[in-house]
Amino acid sequence: MRKSSLTIELLHPPHPESIEDRLDAPLGLLYIAANLRKYGHEVRINDLSGIPQSEWEIGMADIYGTTMYAPTMAISEQIAHMCKEINPAAKVVAGGAHPTAIPGEISPVFDIVGVGEGEEIMVDIARDYPDNQRVYRKPLGQDLDTYPNPAYDLVDPLSYKRTLGGELALTILTSRGCPYRCSFCGLADHHKTVKKRSPENVAEEIEFLEERYGITKFIFQDDIFTVNKKRLGRMLDLIRPLEIGFKAHGRSGNDTEEDYLRLRDAGCEIIAWGIESGSQKMLDLMNKQTTVKKNEEVIQWAKDAGLISRAFFVLGFPGEDQQTLEETMRFIERTDPDQYFVSNFVPYPGTDVWNNPEKYGVTRIHTDFEEYYQVNGNGFGSRNIETENLSREEFEKIEREFRGWINQRQQRGAVQEYESELEKKRLVLKEKAA
Repeated sequence: MRKSSLTIELLHPPHPESIEDRLDAPLGLLYIAANLRKYGHEVRINDLSGIPQSEWEIGMADIYGTTMYAPTMAISEQIAHMCKEINPAAKVVAGGAHPTAIPGEISPVFDIVGVGEGEEIMVDIARDYPDNQRVYRKPLGQDLDTYPNPAYDLVDPLSYKRTLGGELALTILTSRGCPYRCSFCGLADHHKTVKKRSPENVAEEIEFLEERYGITKFIFQDDIFTVNKKRLGRMLDLIRPLEIGFKAHGRSGNDTEEDYLRLRDAGCEIIAWGIESGSQKMLDLMNKQTTVKKNEEVIQWAKDAGLISRAFFVLGFPGEDQQTLEETMRFIERTDPDQYFVSNFVPYPGTDVWNNPEKYGVTRIHTDFEEYYQVNGNGFGSRNIETENLSREEFEKIEREFRGWINQRQQRGAVQEYESELEKKRLVLKEKAA
């Protein structure tokens, strides 16, 4: 006989190689938990990030849902085995970016694989329990206002380390998806339709979090916060009276100088972009659908508006060489962004590089997923591909040179604590090398 109300434990695995393992609350699980509770289920969130394995505590549940990323695949499988030891009759679900990209390659220790965002999927899994199928797919509805706000009460939001301007900040999603198809994105095929919350719904969540937790700083995690101008204007009109500070992501080729003035007036402190490279050749290979010139413009507009400019770069995409890295160095010198973060390219399953390696001159993709980190705790990334124009050893040499050069530059504005620690570690490594 099927149970109408189930006990469900959602687990977030630790990321041992990450530069900060407890930066943000697991927002995806908070959304899933809130939606499951709407259907009467008892839900727990067990965030294992930053917790030694000897201190892990997993409870009794009918269903366990475990997030899985490429570098946490082995740890997620280990967690699944532990869940089965606690309750052999339970159903264990693998969800997240990695199962979404390659559902057919997930270990049989997981009874169920969820493909895509999990709110509707986990409701269907609970409905079918215990007679579940292997793979579940179900997209979110178009109207995101119908979903409850994330269940922050199931974690301690003050235990996370994301800051803005030196103060604790919480993450908010006002939309899901991205209209662009960058070649390094593992979810481009799944998130190409943008679904939005209403500005009124977003403002209500901010007011609740301010009142409940005393938080006045927020990180808008939308892929592109500025993508829809009419909606952006309405949202900023509602946010301005709340007197919060926030960080958001823009996009060159989409943003205008006026956007940044309006963002500043509404409380925006940092505007960030995926600049990726100072080489037009690399931007074209990445299918960024923008230009070096437009990237230069948005950085200057942000500075003129009094915003802190934060640029993200991708190092080592197929086709990268000494010349393209030198173009990126010259770009950084010309534009002088206030902050920057450099990640190594990783050929995650689901990316166009993973699906079509020959198109990018990739001769081999290494599949030791535990090595699939963009930047580790020592400030270096992994190299998981072989290309026609650059061996692994050649890439590692130019990576060391590039990171050594960029580490000489001074970041401005309050950076995350982990970034300060990275700079200290890099200085130590540099002194040892000398």
